[in-house]
Amino acid sequence: MYGSFDAGLLYEVLALSPPWYVREVGFDDETGNTVTVTLEFTVGSEFTCSTCGADGCKAYDTFPKRWRHVDFFQYRCYLRAYSPRVVCPKCGIRQAKIPWARLRSRVTYEFEEYLVNLMEELPSYRALARIVGEHDTRVRRLVKALTERGP
Repeated sequence: MYGSFDAGLLYEVLALSPPWYVREVGFDDETGNTVTVTLEFTVGSEFTCSTCGADGCKAYDTFPKRWRHVDFFQYRCYLRAYSPRVVCPKCGIRQAKIPWARLRSRVTYEFEEYLVNLMEELPSYRALARIVGEHDTRVRRLVKALTERGP
């Protein structure tokens, strides 16, 4: 158990698989309405190059990153992890493919899908922004980029 969360439930909800695992789940003490799930990977793991798709790339270094995820019950949810860069034999040093988000994205695939589905039912970006607790300009940019790009 992590606080009041069952790790098995988080693995299912986040569709995590090795080398990724849940290290910690914590609540934001300031607002009380945010939960942050900290993810880590097993040292020595291999990853996929996000540029060419080559598998078996070793981590070169990492940097901290945070992604907005769909709300977890009444709590705004963020994933936090050290995102690896890898040494790709074809491309050199590149960002590793992260299983829960697009390259350079600050939101998860699930949050993207949630926005697009809600936008189909709502009258405006402002209404959508109010529901998800984000700025309407950010929501507009995300939804437009996703609908123009496609799946």
